[in-house]
Amino acid sequence: MVQNSTISMENDELLQPLLLSPSGNAISPAAATTFKLISSNSGILFRLLSVCFVAIISVWASFEASKGFSLTIINEAGETAAGRKFDLFYVSNDKATRIVLKASGFVEKVLYYGPGNSNSHPKKDVNHVILRLSGRNLTNMAVVSHGGINEFEINISPSVMQGENVDYAMASAVQRGMARIWLWDGDHSAPPALLEGMVEYISILAGFNSAPAPAMPNNSVLSGSGQLCWMNKDPKAVAHFLNHCEAENKGFIQRLNQAMKHRWNEGALDEALGFPVEDLCASYNNSSSKISMMLELIKHQMKIIQAKDDIDEVDQALGNEVNSNQRTEKTSN
Repeated sequence: MVQNSTISMENDELLQPLLLSPSGNAISPAAATTFKLISSNSGILFRLLSVCFVAIISVWASFEASKGFSLTIINEAGETAAGRKFDLFYVSNDKATRIVLKASGFVEKVLYYGPGNSNSHPKKDVNHVILRLSGRNLTNMAVVSHGGINEFEINISPSVMQGENVDYAMASAVQRGMARIWLWDGDHSAPPALLEGMVEYISILAGFNSAPAPAMPNNSVLSGSGQLCWMNKDPKAVAHFLNHCEAENKGFIQRLNQAMKHRWNEGALDEALGFPVEDLCASYNNSSSKISMMLELIKHQMKIIQAKDDIDEVDQALGNEVNSNQRTEKTSN
């Protein structure tokens, strides 16, 4: 009975109405108004929080994108002298990482950023860079290859570790590699000579070249290229011409790089320059030829002067010898 009573009492409680009758503890109009205000404020707060959440996600995504690319460093030279030097001086202290990031920042600034470091052009997608010290000597200091999607490899020749100024050679090789990575190539259809010239142009701007700065007019012979200055077999000659184009119309290099984002066409240079590039090439060749002739004339004059100085030195030596002989004869007499 007790058990049944208890169950009965529990059932009675369960049968009680959930809402109080009006005669009970009814909600006053003031309390209802307060509840509505709280509900309204909660809705506004929820919307604000949602907007803030979306903004935070956007900022985070932009931050992730701005961090650039991941970097992997591989030493294939192993226990060779070059491999040990690479590990000791560039891997163990993260110096290789700093060199890559510095080189990348410089190239990005040249190719994509406008005044005030504003990002004025869409950047090439680079998600992963592999810096690899090759296990065998390569034909160039740095050879760039394409890995997976948006993945690139800079293969460094171990001969870079064997020079007198290893730091300079290493930084120069990485600078060239990063320049090639960030340059569009028209889906592999852009002229190789033009790409090599652009890499050389960026490297010279970064200070990694013993040749005169690009501001100097080109005094190289355009071998095997006719009037196409950008098809010169010498990357330095192309770099000088590209600098001349940049001087004629600021932003030329950036516009040319953007043009190579798509399939290459011969009008890309004209569009980037703003007028037919062959006209500029012709005048550039003429001015270069005049400068080359002047330089050759100067060299010829210097040779004449040097020869004259040599003759004067010989005459002076002979004169001294004659005078000495005369004094010797007088003394013997």
